[in-house]
Amino acid sequence: MNKTDNQPSESLISDGNSLGQADPSIESHFFRRHGRKIAGSLVSLIFIGIPFILATIKFIEKLQIGHDLGVSFFIEQLSKYFLMTAGIFWFFFFGASFGSFLNVIAWRLPRGGTLLGSSYCESCNTKLKMRDNFPIFGWLWLRGKCRTCEVEISGRYIIVELISAVAIGTLALMEMIGAGANLFHLWSVDIEFMFRKFVLSPEPRFIAYFLIHSCLIFILMTTGLVSLQQQRIPRNIFYFGFFVSIITAICWPQAIPFTHTNQPITSINSTFASVLPMLCGLGSGGILGVLSTHLLMRKNFRKVPEFTILMALTGSFLGWQATVVAGCLTGIVLLLTRIFSKRYSAAELLWLSVIITILTFRFWMEWFRNWLPGNFI
Repeated sequence: MNKTDNQPSESLISDGNSLGQADPSIESHFFRRHGRKIAGSLVSLIFIGIPFILATIKFIEKLQIGHDLGVSFFIEQLSKYFLMTAGIFWFFFFGASFGSFLNVIAWRLPRGGTLLGSSYCESCNTKLKMRDNFPIFGWLWLRGKCRTCEVEISGRYIIVELISAVAIGTLALMEMIGAGANLFHLWSVDIEFMFRKFVLSPEPRFIAYFLIHSCLIFILMTTGLVSLQQQRIPRNIFYFGFFVSIITAICWPQAIPFTHTNQPITSINSTFASVLPMLCGLGSGGILGVLSTHLLMRKNFRKVPEFTILMALTGSFLGWQATVVAGCLTGIVLLLTRIFSKRYSAAELLWLSVIITILTFRFWMEWFRNWLPGNFI
């Protein structure tokens, strides 16, 4: 659960309640009413249910092929799958923690606050205990209320944590455990083998890709939340993003997986192999951002530069191909959302498009190779 000292403004409080007011209908909400049951059920499923089911399946498979097995084999399998499930769960927990901290940044930075210090409830000034800050489960266990004064905690916190858990957890499965399954090859169905291989001999290249792409997602989700709060995005976030992408491209030849001519970056034998793809991505992102601001938002990009900057930032991290895909997906998502609401802007939806683009990167690169030959530039 995120920090309750970062309570959102009135427009972000669920059910429209202002800060410091208890929600009289709070018990009518399913997740608030049954939060502790849901939290307990999730923990039981993850650490008991899934390992037990997988161990039972393996035990039955061995029996069917004629093996004479005892209880010790089942316990061995149960222990093995418990460790595997706990290990995979850690990546999703990391993503949820990622989302919890993201909420802190999105609330404090635009107000000039510090990211240091303990969290507390603004209503009763009670410092939150560590168990109350536990991502997702803390919110559910508290049933969306402050432990002391029972003031409602916005549902936005758990939503952001859930989205981050799914996005970062899935990215970790594909890029680290799956050894770049979203970038270079098909996903293997033997996740047990992939997990064992990752634990015994992890590939630094894919760990680095995971960290770089997670950083981009982190920045885009933060800027999206700040924009949703109707606040100006701090320029420090942009400076940080460009610093990371440019320095990474200069210092690591494989920082961007594919060249500007759609070839794997490993095919280029150069110390600065990622610099040109980074520059092409930055330039194409800026151009697409300007065009999108004029055509989709019908605004002058000089007055609303945020989306253009974010598109250029996306290009500097991923290259021009992913930037084109993310820009097109953002336009589609924006048009679909405007059927129901005109509240959201392109800058607030770009993070979703970038997550989809990264997780399906291999598919898009195959498309670019088929339609745009490598020597087109």
